[in-house]
Amino acid sequence: MGSDANSLDFKCDWRYGFNVNPSEKGTVGYLLSWSGCGGLNLSKDIEVWNPFTGAGQTVIRGETVRCIGLIDDFKYQGGDTDPIRISCYISKGNQSNIRAKLAKPLTNTKVKMAWYIVSYDESAKQWYEAVKLVSPKVAQTNVNSAEGEMQIFMDKDPEKLSETLDINVYRFEFELIPQEKKKVRVQYATGPTKRVVRQWGE
Repeated sequence: MGSDANSLDFKCDWRYGFNVNPSEKGTVGYLLSWSGCGGLNLSKDIEVWNPFTGAGQTVIRGETVRCIGLIDDFKYQGGDTDPIRISCYISKGNQSNIRAKLAKPLTNTKVKMAWYIVSYDESAKQWYEAVKLVSPKVAQTNVNSAEGEMQIFMDKDPEKLSETLDINVYRFEFELIPQEKKKVRVQYATGPTKRVVRQWGE
């Protein structure tokens, strides 16, 4: 079981990730892929500018990032089988698909997915990879349940991206546990040289 000493909570600046404040630096997370729950395949319909420039980026390349959503919060208690809880902001199209799927009870909870978080170290003046899947590059997971309720939630009401931009996004939150016998190695970092790789799953 996880302990508080091992727990991780990456709070991401999703508005910055959508390029609302390009002059700032922050922690930015991306939901890169999601397929499962019996046919719920979310599309990479968001393209944003990649703030990580220069060497050291291994998961994505280029000036822009194509993703399903921008992560708002990533929580993990640190144990091999502890859940990972992610909230993120996604498009209207994906929101509609998720709401249609959640209108009926989920019969299939398996999800293949990938996520990625980058951050900026002010003292070193450099970007680094804060959370990335080492192997495999896509995790095989299950949507977790707590007290009989599946931990997957899709907001009905939109959130405006900013005062000046007439763009709506929708908050999507879910909690995952590793599938049986499907181990994932995940790297976590709190700075350019402070890295640890942990196994998720058993």
